[in-house]
Amino acid sequence: MTPQRSGRRTRRTRVPGSPSDPTLVTNQPALRSSSGAVWLISSGVFVAVCLVPLVGIVAVRSAAAPVAIVAIVLLVGLLAAEFVVRFLISAPLQRLRWLAACMLSMAVVALIAMMVCVSIVWSSALH
Repeated sequence: MTPQRSGRRTRRTRVPGSPSDPTLVTNQPALRSSSGAVWLISSGVFVAVCLVPLVGIVAVRSAAAPVAIVAIVLLVGLLAAEFVVRFLISAPLQRLRWLAACMLSMAVVALIAMMVCVSIVWSSALH
């Protein structure tokens, strides 16, 4: 008896961690084949959302206003850096990595700034 073939192709399994594994962070389309516009749009929205509470802190002249001002300057500066990177770096992979690094830096700045502002306001409310 010879084994019969069903005519179906066998599925290739991808080895986790291999360069062809689509679940790796570095193999995502936003880091491989994007033009960079998605980074600029999402970063712009992110900065706009972050500016709302920070501008509010400055507007009420809270004790945390200096921290909020520094955060605003850093966030706007990082957004400007993204635009510079997008239009000046021609190597696609390098450009996308820099855009991702700028957005990650924005998230870190916003998180730390908001934590410091909340702790300043909270500590001044307790006294």
